[in-house]
Amino acid sequence: MIEVTRINDDPVVINAELIEMIEARPDTIITMTTGKKILVAESVSEVVRRVIEYRQIIRPIIRTNVPLDFTECTVVEDPDSDVVEKRKQ
Repeated sequence: MIEVTRINDDPVVINAELIEMIEARPDTIITMTTGKKILVAESVSEVVRRVIEYRQIIRPIIRTNVPLDFTECTVVEDPDSDVVEKRKQ
């Protein structure tokens, strides 16, 4: 799941696994595999960056099939973004 900002500044969390396409027209439009379209304030490259970071976090969990113990994680805050991540040490 990644957090993005709707064009009216409301935050929304979307399932990154269900993104079919991201377009700049000139606003950024995320098309989900369900056909739903979401107009967001972030640029295409920012949405892609968030998806990549999400997958980097979730992929080891999927490969090992071991649930992530968040007590062993540190919170990583990016001062240039609202994204706060938990990474396993």
